[in-house]
Amino acid sequence: MRRTIRKVLPRLPCSWAKRLRRARSALSGAVAALALLFAVGGEGALQREIDCLARNIYFEARLEPEEGRRAVAHVVLNRVADERWPNTPCRVIAEGFPDAGVLCQFSWYCDSRPNWPQRGAHWRDALALAQQVYRGHAPDPTGGALWYHADYVDPDWRHALRQGPRIGRHIFYHDPRRPGSPGDRGAGP
Repeated sequence: MRRTIRKVLPRLPCSWAKRLRRARSALSGAVAALALLFAVGGEGALQREIDCLARNIYFEARLEPEEGRRAVAHVVLNRVADERWPNTPCRVIAEGFPDAGVLCQFSWYCDSRPNWPQRGAHWRDALALAQQVYRGHAPDPTGGALWYHADYVDPDWRHALRQGPRIGRHIFYHDPRRPGSPGDRGAGP
């Protein structure tokens, strides 16, 4: 490309040649700045998404067995992969807030309590598990479930869905209208 530019530059008027050189220099500077932004900002954004996933594990299932905590994390990532939901864990978790009131996607997010976990073993475990699930190093025990609720509540929306596995204190659900979806691989009734 440089040879092509050098061949063209001598033929251009002096002011055009200077503009082209400045544009090329600015473009390479902009590309370098974007690369740095993605390298630094991308890692920060990635950690922010893992932190959101960890907070969801912590507040929704910290006292559940490991499989139950993993299942809760996978519901968030299953939604991220589905075009009906936002494309990041943080956005999936926050969806509906504040308009949904107490009907947020995840109750801890809109229950008016502080959303900062106590630093300790449960939080460290949630962070480690979120990292594993986010990076694809932990299998999905739900078979692609998109919804769940605790076994001590009976939300009306459950009747419209296909029940999947019970894991710990949660019951997981799949979309009955989407044959061939991950949840339709024989998991659940």
